[in-house]
Amino acid sequence: MTRCRLLSALACCATAILVGQTGRDAYRQAYTVWQQAQANLERDAGTGGASQVAQADRSAAAATTFEATRTAYFKSATEEVAQRRKLLRTAAVRSSPDAIPPAVGDLASSELQTVTRAINKFATDKDPAIQQVRQSMERERVALAALIDTIQARQKTVAGISAAAADLEQARTKTAAAFDQQSSLLSQTVAQMEREGPAWSGYYERLAQAIQTVNAPAPEPAPPVAISTNIAPEAPRDESAGRIPLVRYVGEWTYPVTNGIFHGTPPVAMQLEVHENNGHAGGTLVGRFKPTAGVTDPVVQFTFDGDFSATPTQKFNLMTNDGTTGTIELIPGPAFNLLEVNFQTGLRPNKIRNGNFILVKK
Repeated sequence: MTRCRLLSALACCATAILVGQTGRDAYRQAYTVWQQAQANLERDAGTGGASQVAQADRSAAAATTFEATRTAYFKSATEEVAQRRKLLRTAAVRSSPDAIPPAVGDLASSELQTVTRAINKFATDKDPAIQQVRQSMERERVALAALIDTIQARQKTVAGISAAAADLEQARTKTAAAFDQQSSLLSQTVAQMEREGPAWSGYYERLAQAIQTVNAPAPEPAPPVAISTNIAPEAPRDESAGRIPLVRYVGEWTYPVTNGIFHGTPPVAMQLEVHENNGHAGGTLVGRFKPTAGVTDPVVQFTFDGDFSATPTQKFNLMTNDGTTGTIELIPGPAFNLLEVNFQTGLRPNKIRNGNFILVKK
């Protein structure tokens, strides 16, 4: 197990204590510890030694603790959203508008009409027995009228409740959909975080190796080898090119979305790729600038190649996609993951001819 991986494993054990604190403050505190651990590390990597290697180890452990603590918090949030989403999946129970069937109301109305006609029929009859029946019918009519009023009030209430329940169901469905989307986004975030932890460990591992490489003592010169006078000797390669780690140039670089640093025409997007083979460099640059006066085509695309030199500034020949030649300079930035790019091309009517900006390593 490599040194950074061993420290990362120890950091995971320490993180178990913090996992219980799944609140936001826990991972924010871990983030502060991480930033303090890696302070000025990349700036001093090119000139440091064993102390910077140890700092890279501490930074790897702190980054692992931060990622684990933050992931625990977001997993807890994901579970909470899942519980809320589960509650919102159950539809509300609505009151049936048919709790009192219409036939009951119709029957009451029909009986009221029948009783009313009978009362009117006996209205002029003076027979005491008939009058007693008529009075009984009057009481029945009052009861039927009250029953009809109650049925109508009940129907209005049920209709109101049904309308409110429909609005509530619509709101429940909309809220449940929002929780579904939030749950999906949180799951994607957790998956991304679980990939970030190993990536940071690998980054600090490579950084520690680069620090050791750049500060390693120079090898003893090889003894001279006799060369036949009949064969032209091969031009010796400049071994001093290793003074600046090639990792400061090689890799994939991009222009930051915010707070980008440039001189001249502002870039919008830049993608630079640099590779190396036995001291020979090659690469591509594709990008777009903000349109300016006299420039109708702000897109730039070219390839470049050449040998790495012993100087910090590496200069190579380039050729654009339309066949125009020029030069590009790669200059290590103030931090280990920053690279300044400066390029110029020949005359290109209505097109970008030069640019100067700082890229960030992916």
